[in-house]
Amino acid sequence: MKPLVVIVAFATSIAGASVDPRLAVGLDEHVGAAVPRDLPFTDSTGQRVELGAMFDGHRPVVLIMAYARCAMLCSVVLHGISDAVRTSSARIGRDYLPVVVSLDPHENANEAARRQDKLLDDIHQPTHRAAWPYLVGDEPSIAALASALGFRYAWDPKTEQYAHPAVVFVLTPDGRISEYLRGVQFNDLAAAVERAARGELTSSITHDLLSCFHFDPSLRRYEGRISLFFKLGAGTVLATLLALIAALIVWERRRLR
Repeated sequence: MKPLVVIVAFATSIAGASVDPRLAVGLDEHVGAAVPRDLPFTDSTGQRVELGAMFDGHRPVVLIMAYARCAMLCSVVLHGISDAVRTSSARIGRDYLPVVVSLDPHENANEAARRQDKLLDDIHQPTHRAAWPYLVGDEPSIAALASALGFRYAWDPKTEQYAHPAVVFVLTPDGRISEYLRGVQFNDLAAAVERAARGELTSSITHDLLSCFHFDPSLRRYEGRISLFFKLGAGTVLATLLALIAALIVWERRRLR
């Protein structure tokens, strides 16, 4: 298992000590289902658009549900998809269109623009906003899209963060769900885009992978404690090494005498 997966799975086991409604967070695959294209959103320039405007009938759409204020799993997923967009043999704009739809109904166009700037910088297209649209919307539009995708998320009032699965949706040029890419690394993005372009519908082979990336934002309550444990552990190891070195020096000097 990769180190990142181990860390997130360990973090989840800690945060899962208390049972709450966020246990309903997950993913129900609706491969072949069409997303509602008439849902209204606002892009990062403040223009009102319908979701259907993202589909031109020729290019697949790679859809990510995230939000700008998320300092936890969203950042990891967006970093992973940015790496895939930058390094994939599939050409952004020509072969497919990546789109972010915010989970947060309170997020505005200015926040969207700032987050979009970071994404565009990551893929070395800092001035090309049309290369990676970032949409914000109201709760009904977000909930309707999430429901169509089978993306189950929940608001945590304690930490004021959303708990959600790590997944990217690959949609056919006509707006049907072609494939779910689970996790935080998307090395198979190009192949998935090619399948979607051909109209292929691909169900996930592995379903239990999601649990490794099921992230509980309430982990932030433990961050200080975990950090302290790591610091204490590192300090203990360093002190032990220094003491051992000192003891060896003293022993060597006595032996020479």
